Amino acid sequence: MRIFLVLHRSPNPAFKSDLWKDNLHDPLVAMGHDVVLWGEGIAPLFDLDPDDPGTAAPRARFTERFLSAVEEAHRAAPLDLVITYVMDSHLEPAAIDRVRDRIAPILNFFCNNVHQFHLVRGNARHFSFCLVPEAEAILRYRQAMAEPLFFPMAANPDRYHPMDTGLRYDATFSGQRYGDRTAGMLALCDAGVDAHAFGQYWDPVPTAGEPAAGPSQPGIVARAIQLAFGGRNVLQAMRDRMDWDRLRTLHPSALHGPVSDERYVALFSESRISLGFLILGDTHRTSRPLRQIRLREFEAPMAGAFYVTGWLDEIALHYEIGKEIVCYRSQDELVDLSRYYLANDAEREKIRLAGHERALRDHTWRRRFEDLFAELRRRGAIAGD
Repeated sequence: MRIFLVLHRSPNPAFKSDLWKDNLHDPLVAMGHDVVLWGEGIAPLFDLDPDDPGTAAPRARFTERFLSAVEEAHRAAPLDLVITYVMDSHLEPAAIDRVRDRIAPILNFFCNNVHQFHLVRGNARHFSFCLVPEAEAILRYRQAMAEPLFFPMAANPDRYHPMDTGLRYDATFSGQRYGDRTAGMLALCDAGVDAHAFGQYWDPVPTAGEPAAGPSQPGIVARAIQLAFGGRNVLQAMRDRMDWDRLRTLHPSALHGPVSDERYVALFSESRISLGFLILGDTHRTSRPLRQIRLREFEAPMAGAFYVTGWLDEIALHYEIGKEIVCYRSQDELVDLSRYYLANDAEREKIRLAGHERALRDHTWRRRFEDLFAELRRRGAIAGD
């Protein structure tokens, strides 16, 4: 098939990464598809509010460039499919309709639907189909009169694979510092586990221009009022700050800045335990924390890691918990499980191998796209072989 793929290569413009290209573009090419990759001007519009009147002008400019690029590619050789990773801040609905009706089926992928569905709700019904990684979010798309297809996260084994590095750490986590991640790392370090965190806002001595406490915050009083009116627990916010001060003061050698894509993969092989945290944003400060399966739930086992992550019922759709990966329900359980498996190498190795085998069998992007294209053929959206 000839596929026009609208995709920004990196999940975070703050550091260089080809994460999304590695995961979504490269497997399609490896499958033999003719893929036209286009990513001009995508990243800045992710930061815009779709409902803000000021977004209209940049959205119009992006829409014009998008349509021009799609139509040029279609003239060069007919497109069979258009796949985008965009939000309502990127495209005007009429442009989506135009591509869908005149060029090819257009599918939009979005992977933050549990807490940011409002950013894609408006345009969802205009796409031929919406690719939804979270089972919980399927109903939201249907209520928005859209056509959702369950399309779980996965990993590319050409990128995420075991490496012959030797074990270096008891436990590692690589990702931004926010939410309950600080408290989890502190609990492990205080318990004597050689746990290390890598990523944005973890460095105890941040680089120039990067705030030591993470993303910029208003003053203490203003922030407390903002949290209270937003349904957040002010005391938990204060505890988060104290946890961070304690972690960077007592365990500075455990904290590191962002790593390259290559180093990120290597950490899975250098660690006896690779850690995951599922809580979104600062929702741990509310009575109902939001959780979501991340790419890491597939990257870590694919890379051969022994993976320990937070509990979410939906994970059981993808792994046999306790036999292929391990899940915790509290920080105390995280510490207890880490200590147990660090002391039981044979059990840890058995689960690690089983998780890797499951990821290779069921959770590659190639498998996801094969299943997707089979469903699209079944529905008559693309031609059958």
